Amino acid sequence: MDFQSVYDGVINYYIGEYSDDEIFAQYLLEENIPESLPNYIYIDWEATARSLMYDYYASDGYYFRA
Repeated sequence: MDFQSVYDGVINYYIGEYSDDEIFAQYLLEENIPESLPNYIYIDWEATARSLMYDYYASDGYYFRA
């Protein structure tokens, strides 16, 4: 396997750098939350992140698609 193949693979799966799973989940899903969501509805970002991380993985703050 050559360097370019490895580089392309990393770039295709790389999402970004985040301080923790909850911040990552918020970033990933925030645009899909309707602005008209009532203010009495709360999103459990910790639980959401736990579920989301089955499809992603993190290494030293860098997040990738699994």
